[in-house]
Amino acid sequence: MAEKTVKIKEITKIEGHANLTIKIEDNELKDVKLGVHEGARYFEAFMVGKYYDTLPEISGRICGICTVAHMISSVKAVERALGYEIDERVEILRKLMLISSHLQSHILHLYFLVLPDYMNAESSIELAGRDPELVKKAFYIKEATNYMTAILGGKAVHPSTIVPGAFSKKIGKEELDKYRAKMEEILPMLKETAHLFLSLDYPEYDSRCEMAALYDGKTIPLYDGDIKTTRSVFPPEEYLNHFKEFVIPYSTAKRSKLDDMPYMVGALARVHLNPHLKQEAKAIADEHGIDFSKKNSFWINAAQAVENVHYAIEALELLDEIKSYTPKIVKPPKLDGEGVGFIEAPRGLLVHHYRIKKGKCVYANVITPTAMNFTNMERDVWEFTPSIVEQPEEVIKLEVEKLIRAYDPCVSCSVHLTRVS
Repeated sequence: MAEKTVKIKEITKIEGHANLTIKIEDNELKDVKLGVHEGARYFEAFMVGKYYDTLPEISGRICGICTVAHMISSVKAVERALGYEIDERVEILRKLMLISSHLQSHILHLYFLVLPDYMNAESSIELAGRDPELVKKAFYIKEATNYMTAILGGKAVHPSTIVPGAFSKKIGKEELDKYRAKMEEILPMLKETAHLFLSLDYPEYDSRCEMAALYDGKTIPLYDGDIKTTRSVFPPEEYLNHFKEFVIPYSTAKRSKLDDMPYMVGALARVHLNPHLKQEAKAIADEHGIDFSKKNSFWINAAQAVENVHYAIEALELLDEIKSYTPKIVKPPKLDGEGVGFIEAPRGLLVHHYRIKKGKCVYANVITPTAMNFTNMERDVWEFTPSIVEQPEEVIKLEVEKLIRAYDPCVSCSVHLTRVS
């Protein structure tokens, strides 16, 4: 009996620390373990006892890449708990910040973590040596998206304008024109990026998994909506009836199932469940023969690249709906309540759920996209590896790492609880 164990002690080109062990006997897959060996961070524990207006600020520290997403999910949960009525202009400004922060995250993932694998390069440093203009373009787009977030947020990372009930910065024609000019400038580059990533040679694979994303029936929403799966639609407040977290012995990150099934969230889930791509974005997908009604997990990369174009166009449309905003102090209508804030972070659905009494948080629950995706990532390795099981070990390692990297995992975000035995 021929036994082989493929071990990846550190999965590279992801955020955080994860490992993978694959056991094979006589070219038959016997076991897969996708583990996380990163220290727990206890954000939900130390949110308890904090005043409501500090929760978004604390939440932003969960991740330096998805700061805006965590802050907006958090502020929505606070507002729903305390009965705020939100000015439509505030929601537009938040949507614009979500879009620019999504773009920067996708560009980082696509060019610096994904592309080297498909260009037979060890890293983006090697890629820069071969094609410096390509990498310069990636840096330029990244800088531009950070600049747009900073225009509205005061800072690109840990912005200061996302506060309960309002937007804390005066926004006038000058700021909106700067945002528009920069988005119009990079839109052609985003289209070039989409063509590049849709032309890559992705392995054939059908995940056949459950999916979940925000849903409003007319757009590909990032900020608000119901939760749609391949089987049902339900309001965010019912999420605990469907999403179940659990702990496994070989990981310090929680796992999650949706209606007792592994599931996928993120760019591919968004465009699969919401077939409403802007025409220019859809045309790129059609040109390259990418059909997002299918569930090839490697196509998460392609979905990110296409939705960059979609959301850039959406941002330009949103700018037409707002002329200016002057901040004002908005007090909470009440100091007791419970609220759930669902948004789409770059990597997928993100929930912040708080109970507040006398203005202080008494309960906090945060479920991140990577925590939602872990179970399906491991399942994908189980399903995909038999197609390459007879390949040399180095090929197996590379191909399964490409599969895991496609999910763009943010491991540090996912680690909130550790198992004590």
